[in-house]
Amino acid sequence: MAACAYEGLTAAERAYVESLEHDGETVNFVTDYFKRRGDPESSEALDVKKTARSAKEAYLDFAEARLRQFADCIDESAAVIDPYDGKERQFVTSSFALTGAVLLAAGRCAEIEDKVLATMDRATLALQCRSVPDSHEDFTTHMLMQALRLLGDRNQASGRVAEWRERLAAIDPEYTYTQVERNMPLRHVRNWATYAMLGEQMRIRDGLAESVGFIDKYISAQLPRFTPEGLYRDPNLPAAYDLAARDNLAGLLDEGYAGPAALLLEKLLRRGALTMLFTQSVTGEVSCGGRSNQFLWNELTFAHICEREAVHYKAAGDLHLAGVFKRAARRAMDSLRRWADMTEVRPVKNRFPPGSRAGYELYAFDANYLLYAGKIAASCYMHADDDILERPAPCDLGSYVLSLPSFHRIYATASPAQGGYHLCIDTAAQMGQDATGLVRLHRSGVPGETALSAGIPGAQGEVPLAFMRPRTITPPPWQAVAIGPQWRDEHGTWHRLADFGRRKHEIFHAVDNRGQPFDPEPLAWEAELRFDECRVSGQSKALTEATFGGLADDKGELCFEVIYTARSVTVADPSPDGVPPGAGAQEVLHRAQADILPRPGCGSCAKLIERYRISKTGVVIDWEVQSAEGGEVTAVAAIVPLLTTNGTDTSEIAVNMIDGVTLRYLGSEYSVKPVQQETAVERGDRPWDLELYPGLAPNRNGHYRLAEWTHRGGSSVKLLLRLEPPAAGA
Repeated sequence: MAACAYEGLTAAERAYVESLEHDGETVNFVTDYFKRRGDPESSEALDVKKTARSAKEAYLDFAEARLRQFADCIDESAAVIDPYDGKERQFVTSSFALTGAVLLAAGRCAEIEDKVLATMDRATLALQCRSVPDSHEDFTTHMLMQALRLLGDRNQASGRVAEWRERLAAIDPEYTYTQVERNMPLRHVRNWATYAMLGEQMRIRDGLAESVGFIDKYISAQLPRFTPEGLYRDPNLPAAYDLAARDNLAGLLDEGYAGPAALLLEKLLRRGALTMLFTQSVTGEVSCGGRSNQFLWNELTFAHICEREAVHYKAAGDLHLAGVFKRAARRAMDSLRRWADMTEVRPVKNRFPPGSRAGYELYAFDANYLLYAGKIAASCYMHADDDILERPAPCDLGSYVLSLPSFHRIYATASPAQGGYHLCIDTAAQMGQDATGLVRLHRSGVPGETALSAGIPGAQGEVPLAFMRPRTITPPPWQAVAIGPQWRDEHGTWHRLADFGRRKHEIFHAVDNRGQPFDPEPLAWEAELRFDECRVSGQSKALTEATFGGLADDKGELCFEVIYTARSVTVADPSPDGVPPGAGAQEVLHRAQADILPRPGCGSCAKLIERYRISKTGVVIDWEVQSAEGGEVTAVAAIVPLLTTNGTDTSEIAVNMIDGVTLRYLGSEYSVKPVQQETAVERGDRPWDLELYPGLAPNRNGHYRLAEWTHRGGSSVKLLLRLEPPAAGA
């Protein structure tokens, strides 16, 4: 890579970026997978023939519905006003203009043309005058440039087109945009820069700007944010902004950027697109985790990347990978149908009253995030090639476990022969947004939120305003919640795995030569992924979390272990009086640690072993807790959230002390029952207690109650979790 691509990077950052040029385990994993599982003629290949309905038209249908949803929310100044908030927010008016431009070019919405043109007038003037609401100029240039191309073709004789061009040509990027060096250190600039760079390259391509200096400067600072798997690290590792940043940077290359970093950037984006295929659920949904997850635009951004990749591989002559990406895009779009077909569509996957903003970010509102989703759907339409024949995607075929240590997540997808389940395990969650443990349990044909689609954040701990917890309409639990264990120490205090996570809020502004942050937050656990008596790549093999993942033979079960080993660090226990730490509490704690005798392990636990066995019978999980030296675990329990409502639809929960819990929701059934140990069967007794707590625990998808199976005096607890889709014809 040209030396000037490293401009502004430290020697350590340069060494790390140079190391990213090597494909490593990512490409080996993908190559092996498609060699063993990707044969479209194999016996397990699913019927993925194109349906009569065009995928392109489905994108356009979604975009049109969003445009019409807010067409009557435009005031006399052509601002799009949120119907519940009463204000124009962020990039909402630009999103309306671009979505409308695509629909008009496709021969739709002719009766709304005047509104589309008016919003274009307002949005271009706001960008020129640096008056975009909430200082979101960075996001709007690329939208307005694409709208200019489409609307300009329809209005060539109109003087307003020349005015739009004049306004867009007047931009001074260092002065116009918000996340630039005049406002913050260059290394603190994050995903916002990817939107701005895309807009600048489009201006250059259309003759409205000349210099690529802005792009070269900011792309260099973004390169150390990439992981070896080709993923992008925004602050605190949100899955949504990995997708958004990579989508924008792929657009940058499509628009002709050929600067010093272009070759490496293309390699990383290609690698990241392959990696993300293996994070897609069997329901078609994309990865959970971090801020802005569970919003409809997540799946559409995933689909947009896939549609681009499908076209790329088709042009390269690789029709198999082209078909795989086409299929993955279709699955993502199809997963949104149940949310997009509602009378009142929300931007997030729940059915609470829209004005409540339940599950929304501090910065999310109905109009801005639904029209943003609409503009991405319109972009999908522009890139989609429906002549590409779909081929089975990893979410169809399964039989693999993917470890992403750079994001602290493990994804396990079982093949149809192994039950068709998908699991996501967060091994070091961002507190305030997520929970550590099993945060996603899906099965094909079952609504994602039935068991769990995302972790349940706890109220404990400090969260900076910029990364505020999602909004809830019922108080959150004090401790975070996932499907996972808790244990009682020798003093009678309970500790929950879900509540051990990241609290430092790492922004990845400086990394060493291995791509790790300087002065990283000491994590409570070291997580290790291991296959338990499974054949991986033809031989019995143990995989640590430092590896990328492994493939299992497509037999009746998918088995693996996750082993948490307590690190030799002192971890703050929950505040005993129920009062959250004050400002700077962690810093005070760290300074005082030299004078504090550390407690053994993590709450007297030295090692926690989770054994997973996935089959058509269900998902069997065995949690074993091992005491630390100097401590003693006196009881073990398993916590399982049970959905009560998504805001409109409710569940029915039946509890039986022997058979466990059965939950019925939207025609599907979710059952959780204990698996007796042999010694207990011989004794003829029941070694556990079951309790269903009355309080509600909210996440982005709904409200849950907590079921707890407690094994007093034991060191392990074992459950069978089973999901059943609605009966045929139900």
